Amino acid sequence: MDSAGQRAFPGGRTTRVRPLVILGSGGLGRQIIGLAQDVEQQASTYKLLGFLDDGVDEPDVWGVPVLGGDHQLAELDARYVIGVGLPTARRRLADLAASYGREPATLVHSAAWIGLHTSVGAGSLIFETAHVVAGAQVGRHVMMEVNTFAGHDSRIGDHVLLAGGASVGARAVIGDDVMLGIGCIVLGDVVVGDRAVVGAGAVVTKDVPADSVVVGIPAKETRLRRGRITA
Repeated sequence: MDSAGQRAFPGGRTTRVRPLVILGSGGLGRQIIGLAQDVEQQASTYKLLGFLDDGVDEPDVWGVPVLGGDHQLAELDARYVIGVGLPTARRRLADLAASYGREPATLVHSAAWIGLHTSVGAGSLIFETAHVVAGAQVGRHVMMEVNTFAGHDSRIGDHVLLAGGASVGARAVIGDDVMLGIGCIVLGDVVVGDRAVVGAGAVVTKDVPADSVVVGIPAKETRLRRGRITA
């Protein structure tokens, strides 16, 4: 890589290498280190600079520098990804970055499967063994962890977290700011409303209202996220 931030390839082709920061250095943020390294090795488009995290005083996390708090992004000429899981926090950080005029990076692991006629929104993170099947549409700032699945012609909204092993069936629609727990299954043609939570291991066989929490097999609504008990 030369001093101008470009990497040369055989045949004279060059690509610009952009600095990258991770917002948040907790468990999910640390998980992104390996993803960023894979993208750097395979595509040579990003170079990880470090973490930004308001709650960390240490100089580094797992050998990756902590460059300051979230607001330090205003001073850095870098792309960013969001390393926290809670959708409301993901949205807040995305809005903060946008207010600074910063653009998100989209990271797709070389061992992920991305089918034909799919789309993956800006800022999304697609980890190894995740599958985005033909015709699926993934929104902005979505995190698809290891072994997750978006079935054909499904729609996944913005700021959604698919925890490890979560599966979304064909033509299902997942709203914005949704959390899909570890190993849950949303069957085909089901609609999950905005800000809903699907518990770990749940099997969702019918539509889920916005702001609700569903658990079990088949999944049943237990309460609204705003606190009103419904069952």
